[in-house]
Amino acid sequence: EQQRRVDNLMDRFQEEPYTPPSVKESLAVVNEEVLGALLAQARLVQVSEDVLFLAETFDDIVERTRNYIQADGSITLAQFRDLFNTSRKYAQAVLEYMDGTGVTRRVGDERVLR
Repeated sequence: EQQRRVDNLMDRFQEEPYTPPSVKESLAVVNEEVLGALLAQARLVQVSEDVLFLAETFDDIVERTRNYIQADGSITLAQFRDLFNTSRKYAQAVLEYMDGTGVTRRVGDERVLR
């Protein structure tokens, strides 16, 4: 039963990779211990209090964001949102996480590579 729930959750992350289930929605499918295990196994990446991504989706986001910045010099939150066809909630969480982990840095309303 637990494996079925994990599979169901992971399917949901794959169906909507750039607007995935929130932490709260994930906890409605699997318990806190299982969600913790998925994070510990690096199958999921938590970028903010309520935003999670599949690890491979997050890696893709980082790569595509770096490529965009290399081509255009910078990226704004709106450009990021449009690039991934996602909401402001997800875009802001990812950009702040990337700032915090040293991938990007914020300059005014734009992000540039560190």
